[in-house]
Amino acid sequence: MFTDLEVLDEIAKIQYLYALKHEIRYAQTRTDNTESVAEHIYGMHICAQYFLPLENLEGTWDKGRIYEMITLHDIDEIETGDVIGFTKTEEMRDNEANAMRRVMLTSPLHMQARMELIITEYEEQITKESQFVKAIDKCEALIQTFSETGKTISITTGSTEEKIRKMREPYIQKFPVMHSFFKIIHQKMINEEFFVLPT
Repeated sequence: MFTDLEVLDEIAKIQYLYALKHEIRYAQTRTDNTESVAEHIYGMHICAQYFLPLENLEGTWDKGRIYEMITLHDIDEIETGDVIGFTKTEEMRDNEANAMRRVMLTSPLHMQARMELIITEYEEQITKESQFVKAIDKCEALIQTFSETGKTISITTGSTEEKIRKMREPYIQKFPVMHSFFKIIHQKMINEEFFVLPT
Protein backbone atom coordinates (compact mmCIF):
# COMPACT_ATOMS: atom_id res chain seq x y z
CA MET A 1 0.00 0.00 0.00
CA PHE A 2 0.92 3.68 -0.15
CA THR A 3 1.97 6.00 2.67
CA ASP A 4 0.08 9.27 3.14
CA LEU A 5 2.81 11.21 1.35
CA GLU A 6 2.88 8.71 -1.52
CA VAL A 7 -0.89 9.02 -1.95
CA LEU A 8 -0.65 12.80 -2.09
CA ASP A 9 2.16 12.52 -4.64
CA GLU A 10 0.08 10.12 -6.77
CA ILE A 11 -2.91 12.45 -6.57
CA ALA A 12 -0.74 15.35 -7.77
CA LYS A 13 0.28 13.25 -10.80
CA ILE A 14 -3.36 12.44 -11.59
CA GLN A 15 -4.30 16.10 -11.21
CA TYR A 16 -1.52 17.00 -13.63
CA LEU A 17 -3.31 14.85 -16.23
CA TYR A 18 -6.55 16.62 -15.29
CA ALA A 19 -5.02 19.82 -16.70
CA LEU A 20 -6.34 18.73 -20.10
CA LYS A 21 -9.83 19.51 -18.79
CA HIS A 22 -8.94 23.20 -18.96
CA GLU A 23 -7.31 23.28 -22.40
CA ILE A 24 -9.96 24.89 -24.61
CA ARG A 25 -10.00 24.04 -28.31
CA TYR A 26 -10.23 26.26 -31.41
CA ALA A 27 -8.21 29.09 -29.85
CA GLN A 28 -11.09 29.86 -27.49
CA THR A 29 -10.76 30.68 -23.80
CA ARG A 30 -12.70 30.00 -20.64
CA THR A 31 -12.08 32.35 -17.77
CA ASP A 32 -13.66 30.44 -14.89
CA ASN A 33 -12.97 27.12 -13.18
CA THR A 34 -16.17 25.36 -14.19
CA GLU A 35 -16.13 21.69 -15.18
CA SER A 36 -18.41 20.09 -17.75
CA VAL A 37 -19.87 16.60 -17.40
CA ALA A 38 -17.69 15.52 -20.33
CA GLU A 39 -14.60 16.75 -18.47
CA HIS A 40 -15.66 14.72 -15.45
CA ILE A 41 -15.94 11.68 -17.74
CA TYR A 42 -12.41 12.32 -19.01
CA GLY A 43 -11.24 12.42 -15.38
CA MET A 44 -12.99 9.11 -14.76
CA HIS A 45 -11.14 7.54 -17.68
CA ILE A 46 -7.82 8.72 -16.19
CA CYS A 47 -8.77 7.38 -12.73
CA ALA A 48 -9.88 4.06 -14.19
CA GLN A 49 -6.58 3.67 -16.00
CA TYR A 50 -4.79 4.41 -12.73
CA PHE A 51 -6.79 2.22 -10.34
CA LEU A 52 -7.79 -0.72 -12.56
CA PRO A 53 -4.41 -2.52 -12.50
CA LEU A 54 -4.13 -1.86 -8.75
CA GLU A 55 -7.59 -3.21 -7.89
CA ASN A 56 -7.74 -6.09 -10.38
CA LEU A 57 -4.29 -7.66 -10.25
CA GLU A 58 -5.42 -10.69 -12.27
CA GLY A 59 -6.64 -8.49 -15.12
CA THR A 60 -9.94 -10.39 -15.34
CA TRP A 61 -12.39 -7.48 -15.46
CA ASP A 62 -13.72 -6.41 -18.85
CA LYS A 63 -11.91 -3.16 -19.64
CA GLY A 64 -14.03 -2.46 -22.70
CA ARG A 65 -17.27 -2.53 -20.71
CA ILE A 66 -15.71 -0.42 -17.97
CA TYR A 67 -14.74 2.33 -20.40
CA GLU A 68 -18.11 2.16 -22.19
CA MET A 69 -19.89 2.53 -18.84
CA ILE A 70 -17.74 5.51 -17.93
CA THR A 71 -18.55 7.21 -21.24
CA LEU A 72 -22.31 6.59 -20.99
CA HIS A 73 -23.16 6.64 -17.28
CA ASP A 74 -24.15 10.34 -17.12
CA ILE A 75 -25.76 10.85 -20.54
CA ASP A 76 -29.10 11.62 -18.90
CA GLU A 77 -27.48 14.91 -17.83
CA ILE A 78 -27.78 16.07 -21.45
CA GLU A 79 -31.37 16.79 -20.43
CA THR A 80 -31.31 17.10 -16.64
CA GLY A 81 -28.05 18.93 -16.10
CA ASP A 82 -25.78 18.01 -13.21
CA VAL A 83 -27.32 17.94 -9.74
CA ILE A 84 -25.25 17.67 -6.56
CA GLY A 85 -25.78 14.16 -5.20
CA PHE A 86 -26.77 15.02 -1.64
CA THR A 87 -29.46 17.46 -2.85
CA LYS A 88 -31.30 14.94 -5.06
CA THR A 89 -34.92 14.10 -4.29
CA GLU A 90 -36.83 10.98 -5.36
CA GLU A 91 -38.59 13.10 -7.98
CA MET A 92 -35.21 14.14 -9.40
CA ARG A 93 -34.09 10.50 -9.52
CA ASP A 94 -37.26 9.53 -11.38
CA ASN A 95 -36.66 12.40 -13.80
CA GLU A 96 -33.11 11.15 -14.38
CA ALA A 97 -34.39 7.68 -15.28
CA ASN A 98 -36.91 9.15 -17.73
CA ALA A 99 -34.24 11.42 -19.21
CA MET A 100 -31.90 8.45 -19.67
CA ARG A 101 -34.59 6.67 -21.68
CA ARG A 102 -35.22 9.76 -23.83
CA VAL A 103 -31.51 10.28 -24.54
CA MET A 104 -31.08 6.65 -25.57
CA LEU A 105 -34.12 6.79 -27.87
CA THR A 106 -32.80 10.01 -29.45
CA SER A 107 -29.38 8.47 -30.13
CA PRO A 108 -28.49 6.81 -33.46
CA LEU A 109 -30.53 3.63 -33.89
CA HIS A 110 -27.57 1.27 -34.27
CA MET A 111 -26.16 2.49 -30.90
CA GLN A 112 -29.32 2.14 -28.82
CA ALA A 113 -29.30 -1.57 -27.92
CA ARG A 114 -25.67 -1.47 -26.73
CA MET A 115 -26.27 1.75 -24.81
CA GLU A 116 -29.24 0.21 -23.02
CA LEU A 117 -27.25 -2.92 -22.17
CA ILE A 118 -24.33 -0.94 -20.73
CA ILE A 119 -26.48 1.58 -18.83
CA THR A 120 -28.66 -1.19 -17.37
CA GLU A 121 -25.55 -3.00 -16.13
CA TYR A 122 -24.30 0.20 -14.51
CA GLU A 123 -27.62 0.95 -12.83
CA GLU A 124 -28.11 -2.60 -11.50
CA GLN A 125 -24.68 -2.56 -9.79
CA ILE A 126 -24.33 -6.35 -9.83
CA THR A 127 -21.12 -6.87 -11.80
CA LYS A 128 -17.65 -6.01 -10.51
CA GLU A 129 -17.16 -3.77 -13.53
CA SER A 130 -20.26 -1.69 -12.75
CA GLN A 131 -19.29 -1.41 -9.08
CA PHE A 132 -15.80 -0.29 -10.07
CA VAL A 133 -17.20 2.40 -12.39
CA LYS A 134 -19.51 3.65 -9.62
CA ALA A 135 -16.55 3.87 -7.24
CA ILE A 136 -14.48 5.67 -9.88
CA ASP A 137 -17.33 8.16 -10.35
CA LYS A 138 -17.17 9.00 -6.64
CA CYS A 139 -13.37 8.94 -6.44
CA GLU A 140 -12.89 11.20 -9.47
CA ALA A 141 -15.07 13.86 -7.89
CA LEU A 142 -12.98 13.65 -4.72
CA ILE A 143 -9.75 14.15 -6.66
CA GLN A 144 -11.30 16.98 -8.71
CA THR A 145 -12.39 18.90 -5.61
CA PHE A 146 -9.12 18.35 -3.72
CA SER A 147 -7.80 21.78 -4.72
CA GLU A 148 -8.27 25.42 -3.76
CA THR A 149 -10.98 25.79 -6.41
CA GLY A 150 -12.62 22.62 -5.14
CA LYS A 151 -12.50 23.94 -1.59
CA THR A 152 -14.42 27.04 -2.66
CA ILE A 153 -16.99 24.90 -4.48
CA SER A 154 -17.30 22.54 -1.51
CA ILE A 155 -18.01 25.38 0.89
CA THR A 156 -20.31 27.24 -1.51
CA THR A 157 -22.46 24.14 -2.08
CA GLY A 158 -22.79 23.46 1.66
CA SER A 159 -20.83 20.21 1.63
CA THR A 160 -20.41 18.75 5.10
CA GLU A 161 -17.91 16.01 5.92
CA GLU A 162 -20.75 13.58 6.66
CA LYS A 163 -22.70 14.32 3.45
CA ILE A 164 -19.65 13.76 1.27
CA ARG A 165 -18.53 10.64 3.13
CA LYS A 166 -22.01 9.07 2.92
CA MET A 167 -22.28 9.92 -0.77
CA ARG A 168 -18.88 8.45 -1.73
CA GLU A 169 -17.47 5.97 0.76
CA PRO A 170 -20.09 3.17 0.49
CA TYR A 171 -19.08 2.68 -3.16
CA ILE A 172 -15.35 3.32 -2.81
CA GLN A 173 -14.82 1.06 0.22
CA LYS A 174 -15.34 -2.05 -1.93
CA PHE A 175 -11.94 -1.36 -3.52
CA PRO A 176 -9.01 -1.41 -1.05
CA VAL A 177 -6.51 0.81 -2.88
CA MET A 178 -9.12 3.38 -3.84
CA HIS A 179 -10.49 3.31 -0.30
CA SER A 180 -7.05 3.98 1.17
CA PHE A 181 -6.77 7.03 -1.13
CA PHE A 182 -10.25 8.17 -0.11
CA LYS A 183 -9.48 8.00 3.62
CA ILE A 184 -6.22 9.95 3.30
CA ILE A 185 -7.63 12.66 1.02
CA HIS A 186 -10.90 12.97 2.95
CA GLN A 187 -9.07 13.38 6.26
CA LYS A 188 -6.78 16.01 4.74
CA MET A 189 -9.85 17.87 3.47
CA ILE A 190 -11.29 17.78 6.99
CA ASN A 191 -8.02 19.07 8.43
CA GLU A 192 -7.85 21.87 5.86
CA GLU A 193 -11.49 22.89 6.40
CA PHE A 194 -12.93 21.98 3.01
CA PHE A 195 -16.31 21.30 4.59
CA VAL A 196 -18.93 23.44 6.29
CA LEU A 197 -20.09 22.51 9.77
CA PRO A 198 -23.45 20.72 9.98
CA THR A 199 -26.36 22.93 11.00
